[in-house]
This record gives sequence, structure tokens and C-alpha cells, in this order.
Amino acid sequence: MLVDTPILNSPFAEPARHWAYEKGQPVPKEGRRPAGYYLKPRTRGPQVSLFEEEFVPLDLVNTIRARVKAWRERGYPGVTPITWQLLNHWNNPERERRLFFAQREAAETLIWLIEASPAEKQGIAVPKDGDLTRYASKMATGTGKRVVMVMVIAWQVLNKLANPQDRRFSDAVLLVCPNLTIRERLQVLLPWRPGNYYERFDLVPRGMMERLRQG
Repeated sequence: MLVDTPILNSPFAEPARHWAYEKGQPVPKEGRRPAGYYLKPRTRGPQVSLFEEEFVPLDLVNTIRARVKAWRERGYPGVTPITWQLLNHWNNPERERRLFFAQREAAETLIWLIEASPAEKQGIAVPKDGDLTRYASKMATGTGKRVVMVMVIAWQVLNKLANPQDRRFSDAVLLVCPNLTIRERLQVLLPWRPGNYYERFDLVPRGMMERLRQG
């Protein structure tokens, strides 16, 4: 069913309302939509509609989301001076090119997972893949994933160059893509290339670009 005003929130602020379905009808609800997915019931009958599917919340994602929000509101305690500069630069309300909330939150979440104190992350257990821990940001089409990749690269490389002994960071980045078309699109992630996103979207504070190119 169509609604007259499907967009309820500003892209620059945390969502405050969302659409929910009640008895097959879209109803605006206060608060942010919980992270989760819909699961079709096992049935041999006709195809079921979305309204009959079971919503399964992603409890770990929702817990991390709440922890990151509280950490943000306290001013990002525990981060390095470099990270503090980057976060202030990205969150500056006077920016000419403001970043979407989804972009800032994605970068903040990865930073929180690495830099927040153990007390902040108590009870959080990210499953391992063998000896490897994988962190993923799932973002919808059009929300600016390449910008987030640039933010994460700048955060990692600049921190490593400032403190080479800190094993939480790396000054080398591996980009993996499925084909030559995507590879060409990812050239904007290379800080020495003309038209790179670091400069185009003003993602690195003044004076840090030359340092970043040493990564």
C-alpha cells in the first residue's frame, strides 16, 4: 500500500520515526526501526506475504547500536587524538558537505569496536571466523559506502603513522572487488589520485593529506 509521505527522517540525523505494518497497513511509529530480517514460515501452501513473515531481530546489532549511541553522547571516551580530530571533522555541523548519519554511524561503530574500552564492550562477543575477526557495515544502496571506506582508511592509516607500535591500526589496506568496473569506481579511495574522495568530500582535516599519502 502506498503512503503520501514515505520519508519520515532527515538523512543527516539519527532516525526518529519509522514505518511499521499492522494488519497489513503501514503505520508510522516513533523511534528507530530495530535491525533485523523477516523469515518466511515453513509452509506448503500458497506464497505468504510480507505481513505473514516473522520478524527476527538482530540482537547483537541492536545492542552495539545502543552502546555506540551512548558512547557518542559521552564524547567518544578512550579514542586516540587522531581519531578525535577525525570524528570532530566529520561531525562538524558547519561542514560544506555534511555526511549522512548512516555514514558517520558506520565509521563510529568500527572505531568503537577497536578503540572503546573493554568496559564499554562488556558482554559483546563478535563471532570469529577461525582466527580472524570480521567487522562488517551493512548499508543500503545510495547511502555512500565508498565515503565510509575512505573514512575508515583515513582513520586506520593516520593512526598507524602517528603511532607505528599500535597494533590496532594498519598503514596498508587491501581492496577486494568483483570486477574491473567496480575496480575503476574504487580508484577514488586512493589518496594520491585526482578526484579522490578524501579531498572531494573533505574527509581529512587540513594538513593531514600529505601524511595520509604515506600509507
